[in-house]
Amino acid sequence: MRRLLVIVVLLCLIGVDHAALWFSPVHAHSAWRQVRAAPPTRPGPTIEAFVRPEFAARMRRLRSTILDAAARHNHPHLSGMSDREFAVVIATILYNENFGWAEELVPPLRMVTPLYQGAQQQLNLHGWGANFSVWPANLRPSVAAEILSGEVPLADGRVLRIPLQVTGSQIDPTTFSDQRALFAALTAEISNDELAVHYLAANLERGVWRAVMEGQPVSWRTLAAWHNQGIVDPVAIRNNPTARDYVRRAAAYVPLAKALFASSDQTGLRAV
Repeated sequence: MRRLLVIVVLLCLIGVDHAALWFSPVHAHSAWRQVRAAPPTRPGPTIEAFVRPEFAARMRRLRSTILDAAARHNHPHLSGMSDREFAVVIATILYNENFGWAEELVPPLRMVTPLYQGAQQQLNLHGWGANFSVWPANLRPSVAAEILSGEVPLADGRVLRIPLQVTGSQIDPTTFSDQRALFAALTAEISNDELAVHYLAANLERGVWRAVMEGQPVSWRTLAAWHNQGIVDPVAIRNNPTARDYVRRAAAYVPLAKALFASSDQTGLRAV
């Protein structure tokens, strides 16, 4: 029975995350984007804000880490956000990433989601060069490598390089000649809750820079779409079914994210 369950999980994994890359060139930026399959069209403005009790406890433990990461990676003069507002964006994305559209559509899948997440992590760790998304931030190793390299891919194909450091990371991508080993090492880091928060915050900093370079407004919606699809243009977000649905789903978690920090700051997330 256990073997059958593993097979089912792996089949679901391959079907949902078929865009993962196995042996792409180390610096092929176009292949490293955070690409995800479009969910089915869902009616309504938002969703049930489901959070597993275990993940809710993890978020409470991560509260100070999120605040620290926000202070390190937010640039208020660029984002127009306070550090606390930036922290709310980080928390919103973390909540959203841990309840996918498939779980909403088929509630029994919630029981096997931890197995699915663990399977993707293990495939990456085994040194085969797998590039599956890894939780809690749902980042691919390839995107983590871009983050550590301070690279911001722009809409016109150019790459902006910014000074970027992920607190706690022990990886220098330039020291790896084997992409499989690099992806396995990155998977180990982005599977760690505290490190994942810092990687996510650094990724959102990249999103701020991308928006600034394109002359686009910065909001939690902008950064959510950047994390999900690597786009920041409001028109592109509206025209992208995956990004549009991701932002719709994320909206359900903004109140929870605010509440996570409400004990010390009641300012909340400004409306955009």
